[in-house]
Amino acid sequence: MSIVDEIKDRLDIVDVVSGYMALTKAGSNFKANCPFHQEKTPSFIVSVERQTWRCFGACSTGGDAFSFVMKKEDLGFGEALRMLAEKTGVALQSKEDGNKTDSLLRVNKEAIAFYVNILDSEEGKFAQNYLTLRGIDRATALMFQLGFSPRGGTRLKDHLTGLGFNIEHCVESGLLRRFDDGSIRDFFWGRLMFPIYDSRGNVLGFGARALENIEPKYINTPATRIFDKKNNLYGLNLAAEAIRSDGRAIIVEGYMDVIAAHQYGYRTVVASMGTALTEQQVSRLFSMAGKYVLALDPDVAGQEATLRSLESSWKAIDTEPASRNRSSGVVQQKGKSVDLRIASLPDGKDPDELIRENPVIWDQSIDTAVPFMDFYINSMISKFNTDTNEGKHSAVLAVSPLILSTTNSFDQDRYFNLLAEKLKVDRQLLEINVSKSISNQRRITNRQTKNVEKPVFLTDRRDYLEDYALALLINNPELDPDQNRLAVEYFKKTENRELFTSVRSSSTIDEVKENLDESLHEYLDGLIGLRLSPLEDWQVENAFLEITERLEQRYLKELQATLLLTEDVKSPPSRDVEHPIVSLNSDLKDSFKRKQ
Repeated sequence: MSIVDEIKDRLDIVDVVSGYMALTKAGSNFKANCPFHQEKTPSFIVSVERQTWRCFGACSTGGDAFSFVMKKEDLGFGEALRMLAEKTGVALQSKEDGNKTDSLLRVNKEAIAFYVNILDSEEGKFAQNYLTLRGIDRATALMFQLGFSPRGGTRLKDHLTGLGFNIEHCVESGLLRRFDDGSIRDFFWGRLMFPIYDSRGNVLGFGARALENIEPKYINTPATRIFDKKNNLYGLNLAAEAIRSDGRAIIVEGYMDVIAAHQYGYRTVVASMGTALTEQQVSRLFSMAGKYVLALDPDVAGQEATLRSLESSWKAIDTEPASRNRSSGVVQQKGKSVDLRIASLPDGKDPDELIRENPVIWDQSIDTAVPFMDFYINSMISKFNTDTNEGKHSAVLAVSPLILSTTNSFDQDRYFNLLAEKLKVDRQLLEINVSKSISNQRRITNRQTKNVEKPVFLTDRRDYLEDYALALLINNPELDPDQNRLAVEYFKKTENRELFTSVRSSSTIDEVKENLDESLHEYLDGLIGLRLSPLEDWQVENAFLEITERLEQRYLKELQATLLLTEDVKSPPSRDVEHPIVSLNSDLKDSFKRKQ
């Protein structure tokens, strides 16, 4: 989540606007005389649902809480950002913090080169032999930049400080460790090293495997300013393009599973780097693909990890306020259908073993993966002694909340039938039991949470239509947004509006950066780093026209909805909104005609 999104999460646009002017309730929204021009009839609408404002009169402008404050206070983006950050208590990264982040990334980059060189040396023969034993060839090891951390305790420290790196930054990176006696030594030693990248090719941290009888077998870089295991997926930097192309992401548990998969041509495989998938990882994957397959280890620990992953996945899906259609493993996130499935692997075979020894069985396991709800019900029931009434009751309590969260009544009915069948109980009796359990739970929950604020789960808020449009503009400076009718109003995200304005008025990337507030430089770098499919010149123009039309149509439809929500749904639209609606209908017709 960006800083802007975090600030918006703590703001309510009605509160922001009403701090400057009086608002009147109008249907589901609020209205007032526009504060930016003189008028007698209110044309200024504040949308509660969308957290936006719009003048349907002479101004014909709109935006979000940021754009309102910027316009009302006559502030630039950076000033408004700092003002609202202070108001909401969100901490902004200082220039010093940004410099430190860059320093940590440079430390990690140098550490990779060091570990790779050690692996290629005589000292790394032991690790080379291990990779050979696991069937990993030289080309694959280079592709993943595998390395070896030497024994000795201060080898990496001496290397980094010899190159002039700040010793404190090296400690902050997690590569060095300060002990109680004040000494500083290497954090990793005698281990096979797996660098963990972000989507832009930066090394955020490392995973490390012991090659001798040392516990724990696997360790990771401790949480740092730039690395948190729960936010990243191993191999995603190499798999992202294939995942988008295939429309399917396959999730395994370990580093070696991913490496073996890619060596054998399975390019859509990534790893959760340990136990359960997190909400942050799930959100990242859902932005890329419509199908999502969990293929974790078949042992008991792997099954438990799968269950925890499902719960995390569901949280990530369920916290998204967009429309949902959870049915037979298919859910909706941000308007996109996501098919969540679980692959059952043969007992005793980890993904990397199965891929190397019997890829046909691996393919079958992936292709026959079951909808997540079926797997969840069966797995949860198996945890209880369903030969007893107490065990059946406990199973119902564990499973029914997830079944009840499905909005498709036919699926809900099917899953309750499946539950009744598995528990060998009458369906009607099951419903009575569920109903009683829900009532009891609600009474308990109401007592416990009466004055407790409901937590908000923070997820990625990328707008991929807008990102694609901006990436096309950035990578193809010959495109003319004005000629193609792309308007700043079509961008909902504040960051994208600012970036579009800068791109439109600049001829080079350096100019764009110069015109942007410093707080948006990292955001710009992310868009520059987006990998676009190779296009011919004529295809670039067509792609840009297509994305412009989609943004325009989305914008017009949302304006229509905003207007209609200012009215009483039981009555026909008033004269105040009738003309703007007719005008918007005409604009939409024109837009669709252009597309044909």
